Amino acid sequence: MAAEKLFPTSVIGSLPRPKWVIDLLLEHQDGSLNDEALDEALDKAIVYAIGMQDAAGIDIISDGEWRRIGYFEVFAQRVGGFQGAEYQTQALAPEVLPDSGLAQPQQWTLKEFQQALVVDRMTYARPIAADGAAFLRQNTDREIKVALPTPHMIGGRLWHPEYSRGAYPTRRDFIEAVIPILRDEVIALRAAGVDVVQFDDPWLCFFVDPQHRARFDDPDAEIARAIDDLNRVLAGVDGVKTALHVCRGNRARTVYASGDYEPIMPHLLRADVDQLAMEFAVSQAGDVSIFERFPTDKEIGLGVVDVRGEVADTPALVVERVEKALRYLAPEQITLNPDCGFAPTSTNPISLEEAYQKLKAMAQAAEILRERAG
Repeated sequence: MAAEKLFPTSVIGSLPRPKWVIDLLLEHQDGSLNDEALDEALDKAIVYAIGMQDAAGIDIISDGEWRRIGYFEVFAQRVGGFQGAEYQTQALAPEVLPDSGLAQPQQWTLKEFQQALVVDRMTYARPIAADGAAFLRQNTDREIKVALPTPHMIGGRLWHPEYSRGAYPTRRDFIEAVIPILRDEVIALRAAGVDVVQFDDPWLCFFVDPQHRARFDDPDAEIARAIDDLNRVLAGVDGVKTALHVCRGNRARTVYASGDYEPIMPHLLRADVDQLAMEFAVSQAGDVSIFERFPTDKEIGLGVVDVRGEVADTPALVVERVEKALRYLAPEQITLNPDCGFAPTSTNPISLEEAYQKLKAMAQAAEILRERAG
C-alpha cells in the first residue's frame, strides 16, 4: 500500500521554476550554455528544491522537474531525432493537429517555449531523467519520484503529419518506437534508486469533457489504446512503484476540461500501475464518491491541494477532503498530493513561496490525519 506510515505526502512532480532557473534552461536551449555547465548549475539549484520540500514536510519528493522546460518536452530534449519547428511560433488551432487531442491553442513563442517535433529516426543515447534522478537519490534520504510523459502524450505533441512523416509515416509508427524507449528509461530509473515512476497524461482526463469526446469518432477506443500502450511500457517491470497521473490541464491557473471521472474510470482501472494520482480539490473534477461506483484496490494519489488558486488551502480543508475520501477508501490506500504539478511548463505564474505554503498545509493535514487514525 501507500507507505509504511499512513497518509504519506507527495508532490506530483514540478515545482515553480525561479527566473534564474528558467534563464539557465533558455541559455542551454539557444546554445549559449553547454550540457555540462547546465548540469553543474542545476545541481546547485536542485539542492535548494530538495530543501524546500524537506522544510514543507513532504515525504516523497522530486527535483522539481527543474532540469526540463516542460513535462513532455523532456522527451524531445533528451532523445535524438527532434528539431524545433518555427511554424509553431504562431498559435495553433486544434485543426492543425487533427488527431492529436489538442484541446486549446498553444500561445507561447519559440523563444519562450521551443516546441520540438520528431523529424528523424529516434536515438536513445542518454537517459531522459535517470541521470538527474541519480543526483536526487544521492542528496536525500526521502523517497523520490520521477515523472515521464505517456506514449499517448508524446505521440500527440511531438509528431506532425507533414514534418514527421519522413521518419515515421504515421503517429502510430511513432508511438510504437516511443514505447521501448520509455520502457528502457523506467528500468534506468529503477537502477538509479527511484521509488516512484509516475506517468503524466492530462489529455486522458480531457475525455471526461463531452466537448472533447465529440472530437473523436470513438473516444473510448482512443483511451483504451492509450492505456494499452502504457501497459506495454510497464509489462514485466517490477521493483519500482508506478503511478498514472491524470488532470484537466494546468496552464496560467486555468482548467481546460470539466466533468467527473466516470467516462474514463473503467479505463484508468485497467492501467497496470500501482497508483492513480487524481485531482479532487478543483471543483471541475467531481466528487470522491466516484470510488463507490468504481471500487479499486489500487493506491490513490488523492489530489487535496488546489494548485491553480492563489490562496493556500488550510490544513483543516485538506483534512476535510481526505475524510470524504475515507468513506470509500482505506487509509492505507491514500497518498496526499496536490491536484497537479505546480509548473508543468516553465511559464506557469506561480511562485515558490505559494507552492511552499500549499505543500506545508498538506503536510500539516497529514499529521492531523495520522493522529486521528491513532
